[in-house]
Amino acid sequence: MNDELRKVHEARIAALLAGDVDELDNYVADDLTYTSPHGKVMSKQEVFGSFRSGAMKITRMEIDDLAVREHGDAAIMTYRAHTTFTDHGTVVDGPVRSTAIYLRRKGVWKLAAQQQTSIAD
Repeated sequence: MNDELRKVHEARIAALLAGDVDELDNYVADDLTYTSPHGKVMSKQEVFGSFRSGAMKITRMEIDDLAVREHGDAAIMTYRAHTTFTDHGTVVDGPVRSTAIYLRRKGVWKLAAQQQTSIAD
């Protein structure tokens, strides 16, 4: 994975854990599509609103099994995350598989789509 993309991904995860929506905005595309581990599809505005209201909160995210395939100005990232978070009253505590699509627009990598699935340990 190129160093620039790795730094963006790590900074995005750090902003999620800190609950810092203003910082997170630097790493997420305005047209984000996010699919939660229980199948809820959300826009960037919905995700950010949920963080601001406290309906979404991430308290743990430990990433392993990271793989990246870059295709010009697009990158597909897959990883496993051992995570604890609350999403509108639903608690996820355990491993999830994540597929994240980053796009480089105007020279800047941003998350454009993410889908997560709860998995067994």
